[in-house]
Amino acid sequence: MLDVMDQASASSGAQGGVLEAEAGSQSGPGAESSSTPTEGGGPAWRRPSVNSVVVLLLLIVGVRVGLMPLHDNSFLTHLATGRLIFSRGGVPHADPYSFSAYGHAWTVQSWGASVIYAGLEKVVGLIGIRIFDTLLTTSLVLLLWRLTRPAQGLLARAVPAGVVVCMGTSLWVERPLLIGAVALALVLLAAEDGLDPRWLVPIMWIWVNTHGSFPFGVGLLALLVAGRWLDERSRPLVELRALGWAVVGTVAGALNPVGWRMLLFPIELLSNREAFKRVAEWEPPHFHRGVELFFAAQLVAAVLLIIFRHRRWRAILPLVVFGTMALLSTRNILPASIVLTPIIAVAASGLGQIDGRRRPRLIRPVAVAVALLLVLVGISGLANPDTILSAYPQRSAAWMRSEGLLDVNDRVVTRDWVGNYLEFKYGPDKVRVFMDDRVDMYPLAVIHRFSSLLDQRTDYQAVLDHARATGVLWERRSPLGRWLVTAPGWKIVHRDARWLVAVPQP
Repeated sequence: MLDVMDQASASSGAQGGVLEAEAGSQSGPGAESSSTPTEGGGPAWRRPSVNSVVVLLLLIVGVRVGLMPLHDNSFLTHLATGRLIFSRGGVPHADPYSFSAYGHAWTVQSWGASVIYAGLEKVVGLIGIRIFDTLLTTSLVLLLWRLTRPAQGLLARAVPAGVVVCMGTSLWVERPLLIGAVALALVLLAAEDGLDPRWLVPIMWIWVNTHGSFPFGVGLLALLVAGRWLDERSRPLVELRALGWAVVGTVAGALNPVGWRMLLFPIELLSNREAFKRVAEWEPPHFHRGVELFFAAQLVAAVLLIIFRHRRWRAILPLVVFGTMALLSTRNILPASIVLTPIIAVAASGLGQIDGRRRPRLIRPVAVAVALLLVLVGISGLANPDTILSAYPQRSAAWMRSEGLLDVNDRVVTRDWVGNYLEFKYGPDKVRVFMDDRVDMYPLAVIHRFSSLLDQRTDYQAVLDHARATGVLWERRSPLGRWLVTAPGWKIVHRDARWLVAVPQP
């Protein structure tokens, strides 16, 4: 079936590919054609190729990542918002969650993802969300593999796709960003003439209404149009058609419960960059984590391959723009890694002697064993718990609720990501939070006050007085936690191995 997908897509026109005309002529040792060697004949499905085994191995990673227990703090608020949409019959336009910015204007940019998450939870439970994430991760694996198809040789396909899949073990979390990643890969596929560009209308509508990264799609297509024209000085028909339909889908994205604010959201986000200074994923990569090192290797490989093997503007422009964005913000590593995959594959085309289309006799038992391993990974993944929330103060929050210290009228100061957990666990009708990770929504004054609680030299009492805090739920081994232990105006009423609860003295 995996080979059929590759072969079916071979009928697409060669004009839109990253690969230039001479490389895309389907000739040479790595080209795919009807004369694929089978070493013994017989139907293709009975003689899997080396490529099929590689794809199955990549799918194992995709299934494993997709079925991981839910734990991401941003996801928790997205799910809580979906529940709110169903219970109140509409998308909120003002903040319902916090006591520090209650009623402040809020553009629920990912309302579509929230509806999907909450709808799946209502129908089949949290397992439905994990299965949905698995569909996204496996789709991304197959799309990445498809985007490398113009390359010749197994090495040129397996390494670029494999690197991004390895990065996905850290990047492909249960956030709406994952929907945007699949949409970006589909946009690339349309630009390579591997997808009818009219499909970009619903794709872009979904992207606009699930995640704010949708400008990446239109921007990438514009870069590919410019690159093709600079390379060939002719009208890039494939890229222009894709760009046109993508623009139609983006504009159509304004047909939603939020309206035109959805299209303006990315601009508002960029104009409010001051709010993101203390957010780790908006900072430049420090290249100390594995995923950052993988991306550094990917970026260096892309630069070297373009310099020595593929000096084409259609590859250079996306590399420069998306590579620069990723170096400015860790958050952009995921889209950049997808964009670089076909660029590296084409530039590395012909390297190595292994022909992935070959179907040796011994490959069948290997493919069967890998397919069985894929099934076992799926079954074991489904058996995992739906959530892993051990990083959150579950016991301390439950104790506060039981003691009447964490109700809708209480003003408990805690970490932003703990606020996400409280919104998921109790909802805005039972608990209000000081801060969560929706930094694009909060006034800068609130963000600055919260950020000061993370510093060592801060007048904590002034910040807590301004918040009119009725309690503090914080880590014990933090500057604020240690201050609370000795502060004359506060009393520690509960503690566990990691967290403490403090209330003001009468």
